[in-house]
Amino acid sequence: MTANRKRSLRRTAPRASARSPFTIALLSVLAVATSCATLGIGGVTLISVEEEWEMGRQLEAEIAEEMPISDDQTLIRPVTQIGERIVAQSDKADLEWRFHVVEDESVNAFNVPGGLVYVHSGLIAEADDEDELAAVIAHEVGHGAARHGAERLSQQYEMALLAQVVLGEDPGLVQQIAAEIAAAGTLARHSRSQEFEADELGVEYLHAAGYDPEGMLRFFERLLELQEREPGAVERFFATHPDLEDRIEAIEEQIQELRAGVQAPR
Repeated sequence: MTANRKRSLRRTAPRASARSPFTIALLSVLAVATSCATLGIGGVTLISVEEEWEMGRQLEAEIAEEMPISDDQTLIRPVTQIGERIVAQSDKADLEWRFHVVEDESVNAFNVPGGLVYVHSGLIAEADDEDELAAVIAHEVGHGAARHGAERLSQQYEMALLAQVVLGEDPGLVQQIAAEIAAAGTLARHSRSQEFEADELGVEYLHAAGYDPEGMLRFFERLLELQEREPGAVERFFATHPDLEDRIEAIEEQIQELRAGVQAPR
């Protein structure tokens, strides 16, 4: 990210002439909510899928100002093709997903609420084959399909603040969230259970899409080795993708069960 990059002026999204049922319900809750109330309680988010995807378009524009997004089609094209093939296996296949490459030599990838997946160029270089790259993308799509980012967003911000974003009345908060994402902030740090769920979904997507799920094992195991040799290269990945050893064990078991089920006589 260029430190002296000038930020362009943002425009406030136009207000809709008719408010959605979600907006009406949200405003009703706001009328009785205290200032410390949050949208995310006990792993539940009150942001609808439609509102999340609308917010994602705002975040996408802001992240483009915060991070060095690549325009190299030799990198973007395969990431997008793999991503679309993976998304087609999810329960959010009817929504618009977008895939971006970040010009950064570190090994990392992350999901942003609203069907956005970002892969660092350093991770693409580290992947030995298409199966390994697909494995990382599948994991991030798993986060997005399970709406982990929306849940984290709901937990992080007060209801009143997030409502202003949903209504298009606080572009400043969108800038703040984008800046936190660019700095590997809280939205990129998922819980242990969320990481395991994204792995499980990712393996299912890989298998259904015709990729080898072993690619996820190979890539994660190599990252553990890379951490010992060159910890700085994978520091951000391990900061936002914890418990890799335990997850590898769970992935191995899932692949064994998956293949046993496929090979079992009918």
